Amino acid sequence: MRVFTIIVTYNAMRWIERCLQCLRQSTVSVIPVVVDNASVDGTREYVPSHFSEVVWLPQEKNLGFGQGNNVGIRYAMKHEADYVLLLNQDAYLQPTAVKEMLKIADGRNLVSPLHLNGDGSRLDMMFKASLRRADNSLLDDLLLGKSVKSLYEVGEVCAACWFMPINMLEEIGGFNPLFFQYGEDNNYYTRLDYHGRKVLVAVSAKMFHDREVRGNAQLYNKKEVHLKTLVCACNINLTLSQRLYKWASIGVHAPVRFLIEWMSLLPYFVQIIRSRREEKKKQPCWL
Repeated sequence: MRVFTIIVTYNAMRWIERCLQCLRQSTVSVIPVVVDNASVDGTREYVPSHFSEVVWLPQEKNLGFGQGNNVGIRYAMKHEADYVLLLNQDAYLQPTAVKEMLKIADGRNLVSPLHLNGDGSRLDMMFKASLRRADNSLLDDLLLGKSVKSLYEVGEVCAACWFMPINMLEEIGGFNPLFFQYGEDNNYYTRLDYHGRKVLVAVSAKMFHDREVRGNAQLYNKKEVHLKTLVCACNINLTLSQRLYKWASIGVHAPVRFLIEWMSLLPYFVQIIRSRREEKKKQPCWL
C-alpha cells in the first residue's frame, strides 16, 4: 500500500520535528508530504534540511488548512497513492497507528485513530466533544471500562488525523475553498453522509494532539456563528426550508451576530450555489 501523509505547516517549529520523527518510526512505511503555508519561524529552512525523505511543497502565501491539504492530496493522487493520511503539524502518531488503521480500513470509508492529548493522559477535548455529539457507544465503553470493540462508527472526528482511501477522494474530492480555517471538516462530513460514506474510529490506533486547546477554543468561538452559518448554507443534505430552520435556531442564540454573518455571505452566494451543485456529483471536486 502506498500511503502518503499530508502535513500542512504554518510556523510549525514547536512540533514538526517530533511529528516527522514519529513517521520515521511508523511500522508501515509512509511517504511524508509537507505543504508549508509561508511560515516565517524557520520551518521552511528546517524541514528540507533535516528530513530528506519529505516531499517539500512550499507555498508563497498562507492557503489555509483546507487548501493546503488539497495541494498535498493532488500530489498524492498524481503519484498513485492508495491511501492519504492527513496529519496536523501538532499531532504525533503511535508507531503502529497506520498499521492498525489499515486493519480497519475497507477501502471505502474514512478511518481515524483515538485522539489523545499531547502526553496521552486523556482523550483530546475536542475529540471527546465529537463523541458526545455523535451519540455513539465508544465514549460510554471507554468511560465505563467496558470491553471495547475494534472499530466504532461515529458521526465526526476532527481532521487532525484522517486516513482516507483514494477512491473516496476520487468520488468526494478535497476541501471546499469557501472554508479557510475551521469548518472545512464539518462541511466534509455532510458530503460523506450524502455519498453514503462513514467515519470509523480504529480504537487500537492512537494519535497524540499536542495543541493549546484553550487558544484553539478561543479562536473557534470567535468564528463559531460564521462557521455554523456557512456550513448550513453549503450542506447538500438540507432543503431550503431545513436550512432556514437551522439558520433561525442559530439566530435565536446570537441574533445580531447571525445577521452580520448572514449578510457577509451574500457576496459568496454564487460560489455557495456552485459548491452545492459540485459536491453532489461523484467527482474529485476542488482537486
